Amino acid sequence: MEGLRVENLSVRKGGSEILHRVSFEVAPGERIGLVGGSGAGKTTLLRALVALDPDFSGSLTWQGSPMRDLGPRTWRRTLVLVGQRPAMFEGSAAENVLAAARHHGLEVDAQALLRDLDLAGVGDREAQALSEGERQRVALARALAIRPAMLLLDEPTSALDEARVRRVEELLARTPVGWILVSHDPAQVERLTGRQIRLEGGHRVPLSPGGSA
Repeated sequence: MEGLRVENLSVRKGGSEILHRVSFEVAPGERIGLVGGSGAGKTTLLRALVALDPDFSGSLTWQGSPMRDLGPRTWRRTLVLVGQRPAMFEGSAAENVLAAARHHGLEVDAQALLRDLDLAGVGDREAQALSEGERQRVALARALAIRPAMLLLDEPTSALDEARVRRVEELLARTPVGWILVSHDPAQVERLTGRQIRLEGGHRVPLSPGGSA
């Protein structure tokens, strides 16, 4: 079954091209790593995949349906971005999770999702007052609450200690969805993905021998 197809995706900012005609495919449930040095265009690519960088060209389809035909609401439930420094809605951590689900007509057990991410005592706290690491995990719970087809994970554990990194990885391993993962930790990319795509200077480039295409 066809999943995500990206064809000739380019992004311009301030008159400069940040991404240049990047193409790839991701099958449903597939888990891939997006690798490359600082400034390679990894975050720009993830944002473009959910149309957060509007000055882009190229084609994005999910299971054969173009993004423009599905519409932004359906598309952003299908592909959900979890940013490195996620913004929180007003209200408690649990309310953040519930609001995301209800926006799409879903009901979830917010407290159970938060417990799975080692946030058992955080549900009633004001989300905007949480630490960076707590926000990252609330954002992941919020994303999982809407039951996406694919997660776009931009450094999802960068602010966590080793024990909590393992907790998040264990939860992700049980999650029946695919993802595109950006991580500064090569070992995490190896643990959580089956193949990798490399960007350099906004271009997709071949991996070194032994890597994935």
